[in-house]
Amino acid sequence: MGRAGASPDDSFFQYSLLLLVATGFAAVLATGRLDEPTAALAGAALLGRAFLIKGWMKPPLSASWVQALTIAYILFYPVDFLYLSGSFLGATVRMIFFLASIKLLTAGHGRDYLYLSIIALLEVLAAAMLTSSASILGFLALFLVFAVAARTRYEIQSNAEAAVHKPAAGGSLTWRLSVLSLALAGGIAVLALALFFVVPRAAGAYLSRLPAAGESVLGFSDEIVLGTPGRVRRDNTPVMRVKILEGPPLNNLKWRGDALQYFDGVKWSNPPSIGHVLAGAQGRYVVGRLRRRSRLLPGAILRYRVLRAPMDCDSLFLPGTPQILEGDFGRLEVSDTDSISTPGGRWKPLRYEGWSFIGPARPAEAGDVEGPFQTRIRSRYLQLPALDPGIPALARQITEAEISPYSRAAAIERYLRTHFDYTLELPLERPSDPLADFLFHRKKGHCEYFASAMAVMLRSIGIPARVADGFQSGVYNPVSGYYTIRASEAHAWVEAYFAGLGWTTFDPTPPEPAPEGLRGRSWQYLDALETFWNDWIIQYDVNRQASLARSVQIEWYRAGYETMERWDRAWLWAGSRWERWKQKPAQGAAGILQVLAGFLTACLAFWALPRLRAWLVTQRVSRGRGSQKDCALLYERALAQMQRRGFNRATWQTAGEFAKTVQPPECPAAVSALLVQITQSYERARFGCDGEAGRQLASLIRTLERSPV
Repeated sequence: MGRAGASPDDSFFQYSLLLLVATGFAAVLATGRLDEPTAALAGAALLGRAFLIKGWMKPPLSASWVQALTIAYILFYPVDFLYLSGSFLGATVRMIFFLASIKLLTAGHGRDYLYLSIIALLEVLAAAMLTSSASILGFLALFLVFAVAARTRYEIQSNAEAAVHKPAAGGSLTWRLSVLSLALAGGIAVLALALFFVVPRAAGAYLSRLPAAGESVLGFSDEIVLGTPGRVRRDNTPVMRVKILEGPPLNNLKWRGDALQYFDGVKWSNPPSIGHVLAGAQGRYVVGRLRRRSRLLPGAILRYRVLRAPMDCDSLFLPGTPQILEGDFGRLEVSDTDSISTPGGRWKPLRYEGWSFIGPARPAEAGDVEGPFQTRIRSRYLQLPALDPGIPALARQITEAEISPYSRAAAIERYLRTHFDYTLELPLERPSDPLADFLFHRKKGHCEYFASAMAVMLRSIGIPARVADGFQSGVYNPVSGYYTIRASEAHAWVEAYFAGLGWTTFDPTPPEPAPEGLRGRSWQYLDALETFWNDWIIQYDVNRQASLARSVQIEWYRAGYETMERWDRAWLWAGSRWERWKQKPAQGAAGILQVLAGFLTACLAFWALPRLRAWLVTQRVSRGRGSQKDCALLYERALAQMQRRGFNRATWQTAGEFAKTVQPPECPAAVSALLVQITQSYERARFGCDGEAGRQLASLIRTLERSPV
């Protein structure tokens, strides 16, 4: 493998192994966990390997240089671990890729090939641990194809070099090996898929991508911190896929995860508390505490299915007011802020279905809501830290013309949406009072600033409020039938409490321009593949296996009943036709003739098709275009002629050994000599890819068939 200018047959193995290693490298690179210098080094090593195979360069490193570089990097490893990367995982990954790059440029024998193959396998396995994306399915498929191709070619080449008689080189060998590799990889994939659905897998934890220095990730969290300098990075990774099972499709639906009640001037959080455990039976939970508070409100019941990707939280994201939940949770808890979570659900994929009451966005009668607030609500949701005096003054100025609490809340929401701008740019320096800086100086920010400002201003005028966060919107995919919700669609809004109405949603954030992205048919099919991957691969468990088995059993019974019904209908039809023939002999005779004509046509086709195939094979071989299979079919015709003469070839005999057993006086000398010529032409045509020998083979077999028995 290390020599320049590899032969055509050897280059097939070389390129297969190179693509095998490149697949592992690409799989790790796609996870985003590989730093740029390491990626550049590995890419350069792969390119250098390709140049070595083509003979465009000589091996750049001698054995002494390889040894020196390896020792130097081993000494550099502690420095990388302690001072540069600061993590064992990062330093180890860089060392492995460095050693792999060195081996790529120096490998030249079987042990090196095995070493590179193991590295490629470990890279793919590492990528599978670092991501839950369906892209790993493509890398696994490519790895399987290249692994089969490299191993097959290596075995053929090793056995050919050890053989006494070297096989003739054939131009079609590379093409045949490529087809064989694809076929074997496809067969392995089918068997693995069948085994997969019999043995369910357990989804493991996945490592998250960390933001770069000076960046924040706008996403769901159990706390909100204002005033962080830098900028917000939008992460387009899908976090949820939602399918509406019953009810009208709704746009801009908010999927609530949690609500935060305590504000210290910079951070929103929740004090430690023990949640209320929901009682459930067989995975079905009735959310009694969160039933809709008023029967006077119009609305609709929405049934939905959620596929939640692994996230750093155990919250369930639900729309509206949840009524019923179904899923393999183990346990569900309801917090003091009416949020539902499943303990142990952190960094695990979740699949659940639910029924929620979706009320109106703005109930018409809410403008007249008055009455005393509950003591518990007041004590928890009117808490405020020391504020800039301008904040409550601004709240009173905005609401001085309003009468009811609801209209005051709506006025603050309207003011923020129309007087401030949305931006992902954060302050250049950390302000001492982030909220006052947002309201009176910058006057722009993202959703967390808008929600915090409204909640604080509501509390300052005596209206209980809290900040809710989760996700909203989503893009509908008609191919999969799911709404795809990405991490970039994380959102924060406000919930205000009104007596007689309960917690009501307000969204003071102005509408954000829709980000440009891929929304064509290609995106739809790729997203549908991701949905299938998450639904049937990542979240496939014992319950899904039992459900699939029940579905297969039901379909099997249904197919059996349909087959019996078709048989009964065919039997009744045949009986009715027989009765009609007996009543009308002329028509009956015509029908019988039609059946006989069809039967004779089928017999003729059965007789003619093999002969037509034999003629086509003979024509291809006569023109020198026959394949190895065509030559084998022609030789079988010669064996059939010899069998008619009483000579049968044993299964253990080669063609040459059989020809030596057919000798005078048992066989005429002319026929024996003809069989020897047929055998020699057959071996040259099939195993030596000799077109002229193929033409001679066709002519000799025709001569044998014309000779008397």
